[in-house]
Amino acid sequence: MDADGLRQVETWLAADPVGGAMFGGFYGDAVRRWAPLLEAPTRFGRLVHDDAGPIGFVDLEILDGEAEITYYVAPDHRGQGLGHQMVALLVELAREQGATSVHAGVEPTNAASLATLRAAGFADLGEDEYGDIELTLDLVENQVS
Repeated sequence: MDADGLRQVETWLAADPVGGAMFGGFYGDAVRRWAPLLEAPTRFGRLVHDDAGPIGFVDLEILDGEAEITYYVAPDHRGQGLGHQMVALLVELAREQGATSVHAGVEPTNAASLATLRAAGFADLGEDEYGDIELTLDLVENQVS
């Protein structure tokens, strides 16, 4: 992701009280905090576009075969099923990069994201030490034939 994309992420989160509260601490300062991490060969951050322009972002990090995902749909584009498409994109990218599982942490109040991940086959693992709901998808069991 280039500097313009990173600034777009910062702009979205600064104007989005819900998304900003969830992601603003890290991605809200994307130019300074996320950009250096994107240089790692195991990290993939991208803006997601439709025909009119950027609609959100995805972030994937793979360590020891385990992928950690984050996705964000810009407020003007929510409620259109785009989160499902972003999760499918992230799962496919994780598979292509050799991950054996995909994990996500979601705030318990984010019902839309929880529903999206569960619909994609993610299983609940319970709460983590921060109070987020941890979900996982086993890519070995969920092979597409």
